[in-house]
Amino acid sequence: MNRKTTMPRRIVATTLAAAMMMTMAACSAGGTSATAYTVTPENENEELILKNQPESSYWFPEDLLSWSADKDPDLAYNVSTVPLAKRVDAKDLKAVNDTQNADTKVMAISIMNSSTSGNAPRGLNNANANTFSYWQYVDQLVYWGGSSGEGIIVPPSPDVTDMAHTNGVPVLGTVFFPQNVSGGKVEWLDQTLQQNADGSFPVADKLIEVAKAYGFDGWFINQETEGDNETALGPEYAEKMQAFIAYMKQQASDLRVVYYDSMTKDGAIDWQNALTDENSMFMSKDGKSVADDMFLNFWWTEDELAGDDLLAASAKKAESLGIDPYSLYAGVDVQADGTDTPIKWDLFADKDGTTHTSLGIYCPSWTYWSAGNPTTFRANENRLWVNAEGDPSVSETYEGDESWQGVSNYVVERSAITSLPFVTNFNNGSGYSFSREGRQISKMDWNNRSISDIQPTYRWIVADKGGNATKADYSDAEAWYGGSSLKFSGTVKQGGSTSVKLYSADVKLTDGVDFSVKAKANASTKLDAVLTFADGSSQTISAKSKTKVGEDWTTLDYDLSKLAGKTLTGIGFTYSAGEDKTGYQLLLGNITIKDGSDASKASAGKVTEVKVDDKQFDDDALYAGVRLSWKADGDAAGYEVYRINEDGSRSLLGATNVENFYAASLTRTGQTNNTTFEVVPVDRYGTQGESAKTDMEWPDNSKPKAAATASRTLIGVGDEVTFTSASSKNTKSVSWSLPGASKEKAEGNKVTVTYDKEGVYDVTVTAKNDKGEATQKLAGQIVVSSKIASGGKLTLLSQGKAVTADGFTNGNEKPEFAVDGETNTKWCVTGPAPHEITVDLGDVKTVSQVDIAHAQAGGEDASMNTQAYSIAVSKDGKEFTTVATVKKNTAGTTSDAFAPVDARYVKLVVDKPTQGSDTAARIYEMQVLGADGSIL
Repeated sequence: MNRKTTMPRRIVATTLAAAMMMTMAACSAGGTSATAYTVTPENENEELILKNQPESSYWFPEDLLSWSADKDPDLAYNVSTVPLAKRVDAKDLKAVNDTQNADTKVMAISIMNSSTSGNAPRGLNNANANTFSYWQYVDQLVYWGGSSGEGIIVPPSPDVTDMAHTNGVPVLGTVFFPQNVSGGKVEWLDQTLQQNADGSFPVADKLIEVAKAYGFDGWFINQETEGDNETALGPEYAEKMQAFIAYMKQQASDLRVVYYDSMTKDGAIDWQNALTDENSMFMSKDGKSVADDMFLNFWWTEDELAGDDLLAASAKKAESLGIDPYSLYAGVDVQADGTDTPIKWDLFADKDGTTHTSLGIYCPSWTYWSAGNPTTFRANENRLWVNAEGDPSVSETYEGDESWQGVSNYVVERSAITSLPFVTNFNNGSGYSFSREGRQISKMDWNNRSISDIQPTYRWIVADKGGNATKADYSDAEAWYGGSSLKFSGTVKQGGSTSVKLYSADVKLTDGVDFSVKAKANASTKLDAVLTFADGSSQTISAKSKTKVGEDWTTLDYDLSKLAGKTLTGIGFTYSAGEDKTGYQLLLGNITIKDGSDASKASAGKVTEVKVDDKQFDDDALYAGVRLSWKADGDAAGYEVYRINEDGSRSLLGATNVENFYAASLTRTGQTNNTTFEVVPVDRYGTQGESAKTDMEWPDNSKPKAAATASRTLIGVGDEVTFTSASSKNTKSVSWSLPGASKEKAEGNKVTVTYDKEGVYDVTVTAKNDKGEATQKLAGQIVVSSKIASGGKLTLLSQGKAVTADGFTNGNEKPEFAVDGETNTKWCVTGPAPHEITVDLGDVKTVSQVDIAHAQAGGEDASMNTQAYSIAVSKDGKEFTTVATVKKNTAGTTSDAFAPVDARYVKLVVDKPTQGSDTAARIYEMQVLGADGSIL
């Protein structure tokens, strides 16, 4: 898009209290014997990312051309397996307020992950994920991504596709051609639009191949690259783009293609904010359709263009070309200001809610990225998608008012509940714990949007009577299965009642339908089901045997035998407590509706052939990244993955809907070098099937490793130096030998000493534990010289010097920007690591330290900080010697001191450019420090 799209910081999750280990009895696989669960504690190191972590894909055009499914090592992890659910027909949708209409559609262009690169396909051990849940107002989702430093072709991560498909929403990847000011290159556009003699477009064929292989629904094309000096590229580029889109649709008519209102027919980047003669060629050619839809730029609502009534004109233009006006999406940019964004709604809709076009919302993900906790995130979502009342049955339209009006004013709620069985645990795809059958079996944070459920259609239509005053929300503390449940809380009165409208549906009820609910409350509660039907009737049904909801999870069954033949269109409840209660709470954990058909039958079956496909360990072999896969025989809806403890109990590692799993930062436990994994299949009702196990061996890390760092290595007479142990984590004690220092022997992880005489001094560190000890001698580590002013700073040797590198992305990110003394400029290079940048100091100097400003120091996300790098020196620029190696950096700024050495050339080698899998190096400043001349 033509507006700046900087990435906000991640939501910071509330830290749970330290988990206490406990076991509990539960049914095992097959339900024939008792199995104990040990509650999985909070993750010790969720930020650790090992090299074998699967990653969602992203490419530059030339990289895409070399991609093939059979050579993709992460293919199995990146495939969406959830089919696109059928939704209720638009003609059968029921409006809940006076201004909704079924014609108006919504496109959400959303930042579902924080960056283009480094995204785990189905989550990791943290609760930080954009678990968007207002799918009932969205007709298609564009997975927004792409950057000049990472890749410009970005398919959706499979967890997003799975989540959307569950709710009947197609998902599109992004093809992003950035502007020159954002590092865009015309050559990327040229590569994409390259056409063979037979008329085919190789990149288009690859885009189709990726979408088919990964299981998503099409592409959004955002062409904003300009010519040199921001001139028009020429009409031939517009014609090539038109032919490119037409070819894609010809080759794969089932895939959707959306074009952004950016380039016009003469090849200029000139946003029309409407469908006009300048851009209609991308929607229609000679009476035939080209793209399926167009996203219109945002400025139709700006004061200077408001008088042109661009949306009404667009609708007329569309009709004249035989195009559905609702295939045009009026863009609204909420990234910066969210629900404070002013919009001239009277240009979009008439007073009765009739709209000229559909609605396109750019960055509704603002609701997540601007929030600091799940409660604020949900409140933001409710305000954006519904209204200030938080009730979609209320219209919120005011003539001339530019304040935010929720999407529910104009769009009828969609539903993907069109067949049985229907099962929901209100699981939103993340959590601070994980429960099964109402019992918490893990306190580890998690996210996996692939296993999320269909959330309530109406949030919230709640009506209190008789003195009740309650509200609806989610509980992140308790769940029947997963990490969340519905919570109704407030004050209730004996004799009062509250009705709740939850789901829209279109389901034919047959004989033998079972309807059950799992619930709990802190006061005895009568919970009746309220069902509505296509014939306009409704039925309130009490639970069988007059079952009441109590303090423990309660199963309520409802008899629907007399309703066979009716078409169910709505699911709700009414509840009433048997006493006055302030601080009342009712939790709904599960709704299950199934019939006697084969579709409703389920068997989790069994798992076989569990394998460890790959394993990586950190340097201390305390953590592992493990790729697991297995085969399944049966009708499993998902799988639970456990570690088997030494006492035979299970500890949950995670749940997934596919036949593979990545155990991230798995913590080493117990007294052996072996870990046993168990994979348990689960059917759609939560019943476990027959499991299978496999083992993994850990490296022997019983003895410690010794290492140390120094605050400075080149000092003046009388200066202080602080030594810090960098020994392995299994070290129990550290001792030092420091000849020539004020303390020649010392104990502890950190020691500060002074040196009172000139000279070159060795440093020896010894690490010990019960299994033995290790010693590292750092020869010539400290140089004390009268040529270094006591207490003074080292000389900055590199600023403004000549510098070379293995590449750079564009003229704004050249190597010289790494030595210009500024942290608002950077050197950036893309492509496979390692990357190198070398500073020529002009002549030989004594160097002892290199300070680096990484991505965060320049204002980027901390996830982009360089994780692993080394520093090498040379006198002749040919033979280099490595003087420092860093493997686990997370900081935005680093300072690495090493044994002083004479050198003219200093090279930084970036081995792992970021905390994730992004291969773009970002160095905002590299400062070489030492003495101006040779003093050794």
